[in-house]
Amino acid sequence: MYSNTERIKDLLQDPAFVNWVRQPNDQLNEYWQKWAEANPDRKSDLLLAKQFVNSLQYKNEFHLEEADKNKMFERIKAFKQDKEEAERRTIKKVKFRKILFGFSAAASVIMAFIGSIYWSDNDQPAPFTITRSGNKVEVATTYKGQRTKVILPDGSIVHLNAGSSINYPVAFSKTNRIVELVGEGFFEVVKNKKKPFIVETGKVKTQVLGTSFNVRAYANEKIVQVAVVTGKVKMEEKISGNAQYLTPNEMGTLDNSSVIHKDKVDLKKATSWKNGVLMFDGDNFTDVFAKLEIWYGVNIIVLPNVELKGHYSGEFQQESLENVMQGISFTSGFKYEIAGKTILIHN
Repeated sequence: MYSNTERIKDLLQDPAFVNWVRQPNDQLNEYWQKWAEANPDRKSDLLLAKQFVNSLQYKNEFHLEEADKNKMFERIKAFKQDKEEAERRTIKKVKFRKILFGFSAAASVIMAFIGSIYWSDNDQPAPFTITRSGNKVEVATTYKGQRTKVILPDGSIVHLNAGSSINYPVAFSKTNRIVELVGEGFFEVVKNKKKPFIVETGKVKTQVLGTSFNVRAYANEKIVQVAVVTGKVKMEEKISGNAQYLTPNEMGTLDNSSVIHKDKVDLKKATSWKNGVLMFDGDNFTDVFAKLEIWYGVNIIVLPNVELKGHYSGEFQQESLENVMQGISFTSGFKYEIAGKTILIHN
């Protein structure tokens, strides 16, 4: 199959194309405009190739240095995803479903003991991993574009958002229930006054007895947020010991400082993700695109000449990526191209 990646490589290795991008003139503009009109199915390839050329420096304006070629090809591999790859993942999911249904009764008891994983929102087997390390710790990971529900050993439930992972023991100790979260999770904790439930997320420790709350602590974000739906939660900065007690409709936020700020929160916005609702409420476009990348498992490239001012508000209930992009671009005035797992934002 002649893939998008190969077509982009052809453009990058064409001296006339590289020269046009680096030093455009009327003659070259006319040629490539006619080329684009004659090849409408190659528009996204053309835009992506231009982005890659503009992102690198060249010693020779007509020829790519070998090192630059390698850089480009590696980036293309990272951004593009061929259909064969998607097909392999689909086959793997089907096989995994058969394996799960083929468990014996004894194996089912073991799975119930260590905690169960539910299907993802689209009724397909959730792409997660479970591994053991150290003192019998289980790790459940949700990849970008997927959400998963986990049942912990005590019966508490954790909804994991895309790009998240949770570490928990096979059996909790006699004195407490400690889990470690990276990413975002909504917790429904079984009440047990004798064994507090503790969520550790980097610099923050969140402690409850029995309640429901949302924790957001992605590794690439600079803040940790805890939003309480029911019950009472203690949010503590580990090093300083500074703490805030949160009650329903309150959110605690820790940034780069050691001070936890407490504010009222819109719980619908804070927890809508677990119900398959993608919500924006006055978000800047950096945050909008970051949410889209996690939600749909895509990479978004914004061309340098695109100015995205203002904020965006909107709500999407289990909509396709195409429908969401149409809605956002229509009201925000930009154009876009979707090529596999890459979205290119342009004027």
